[in-house]
Amino acid sequence: MNFMTAGKPGKAERWYKKLEKFEPDSLEVLHNLGVIYIALNRHSEAEKYLLKEIDLYGESEIRDRVLGDLYYVSGNRDMAGRFYGKALTLLQNGSRDKSTERFLRRRIKHCSEHLSYEKAMEGMKHYEDGAALYAKGDYDEALHSYNKAVRCDNSSYLAMNAAGTLLMNNIKDYEQARNFFRKALDLADIPLVKHNLELAEYKIKKNGVK
Repeated sequence: MNFMTAGKPGKAERWYKKLEKFEPDSLEVLHNLGVIYIALNRHSEAEKYLLKEIDLYGESEIRDRVLGDLYYVSGNRDMAGRFYGKALTLLQNGSRDKSTERFLRRRIKHCSEHLSYEKAMEGMKHYEDGAALYAKGDYDEALHSYNKAVRCDNSSYLAMNAAGTLLMNNIKDYEQARNFFRKALDLADIPLVKHNLELAEYKIKKNGVK
């Protein structure tokens, strides 16, 4: 789990595969291996684990949403739209989490429009380019790619968070970083983004910027 949080899915896979030997039908193992394989672009393996999770434990908002994510990134917009729609229905009958609802509605809109979906796929390529440039230490070009990713896909909280992280840690533009983290939090109310936003706000306060 620590490796997943740190954005190191390859290392997370190694440990979850060890855990799978002891608990092959564990909800945590099935779900997280599915998420890990999405991150590793191993889509058929991700589908196997996510479908098994649903088969054993039934559908839920998060399970349908993650399966929607899989189909979204693998180019199957019809299936992605179907599972995002199911996730939205379950959400509206349950928690009514506003950030997740905004995310799902944006994704469903992209999936319902061919050109919008193509643009979102272009955004995914920009996000991957940004990650590669970041790894090389080319921060200005990486930020440029992340910005293009966000413009292409307004549901990509990963690109928003990545841009904010780069601005905060490498360019030291804490106000711009805060703006990106706020946008990401509007779509994904998760600990990672919350922590980044809190850290950016702390740095702004520390440096005397309002």
